[in-house]
Amino acid sequence: MASPEIQLKELLQQLTLKDFPAISVAVGKGHHRVWQASAGYCDLQHPIKITPDTGFGIGSITKVFVAVIILQLTEEGLLSLDLPLSRWLEKSFLSGIANAETATVRQLLSHYAGIPSWENQPAWICAARGKGMEPEKRWSPAETIEYIRGKEPLCRPGEQFNYSNTNFTLLGLLIERVTQNTFETELYRRIIGPLALENTCLTGAAFSAPLKIANQYHHADNSFIKNAGLSPWFKPANNNLVDVSASNLSVEWAVGGIISTAQDLISFILALKNGRLLNAQSRQEMQHWMPADSASMGLSLFRAETNYGRATGHGGNVLGFSACAWWYEKTDCAVVILTNLGSMHADPEANCASKLFRESEIGRLAQEICALN
Repeated sequence: MASPEIQLKELLQQLTLKDFPAISVAVGKGHHRVWQASAGYCDLQHPIKITPDTGFGIGSITKVFVAVIILQLTEEGLLSLDLPLSRWLEKSFLSGIANAETATVRQLLSHYAGIPSWENQPAWICAARGKGMEPEKRWSPAETIEYIRGKEPLCRPGEQFNYSNTNFTLLGLLIERVTQNTFETELYRRIIGPLALENTCLTGAAFSAPLKIANQYHHADNSFIKNAGLSPWFKPANNNLVDVSASNLSVEWAVGGIISTAQDLISFILALKNGRLLNAQSRQEMQHWMPADSASMGLSLFRAETNYGRATGHGGNVLGFSACAWWYEKTDCAVVILTNLGSMHADPEANCASKLFRESEIGRLAQEICALN
């Protein structure tokens, strides 16, 4: 039988022949990346193959970076997890945002704040990801919040899990208020720089890495057309996909605006797992698990049972990209999957990186690779 490295590389080739434009995977053990491979094309029209240095949007894995910064600020005595957001942000700004004046920092990080998500608002979906998308528009950090101002709360703070992007827009603004720096500056100073993540940056940031970014493709099924609509800037592609590369991720900001590579992202996940970024108390806080639909939720980390063992991590899905980064608790194995295919607002069963993690054999093969290294 072929080695797990060969099997995984062949699997990636098969997946990119029929289902995904491109996939990049990295596997880590201990403190180091032990394997990396990529397959497919960053541009289907020409076609141009991806390389290990090709950048992908990582979507909501950005939230884990935010959580690390918040916990570092807590370690420094500049924040408290159990004080309300209104301790730092003006009540006049928070007015009309359901629960924002009373929800604590911990509740925001764990999605237990009951604050509606701007990502679920039909008007925002159309304007940012669908027929109303304007390529030249650069969204300001707080602009998305206006889509939920005046909306009813989803529940009382602390009552139940409700995943909300608004929480992390507010946490990004909190970082800026407490540090008196931009979120981008703190991201670079606290994580990107110390870990030497040379191919990682925030969309549109001054510190942008010299990345070649993969073209963005998205499912254009009936659900996406109904929920978002097709912008005239989208271009038809293969397999009922549209090329949405004319869009930009500025709207995502601290919620999902980071671009990275599989090798950089595996370095980040291993650093988090192994205690390079946070002290023991912060890591314990981050992994205090509470119910979260079919999984458990810590402070911006999920814990889930998978076909190949219990895993801790996060997924991401934005317009034209999807990603996941997880580590298996019992086998000292971490795996990152990046693709230039998004499925937000499309059919729930549409292909994406998280579906690959759940349903393919990538997790099994990654653990076999780690066992041999």
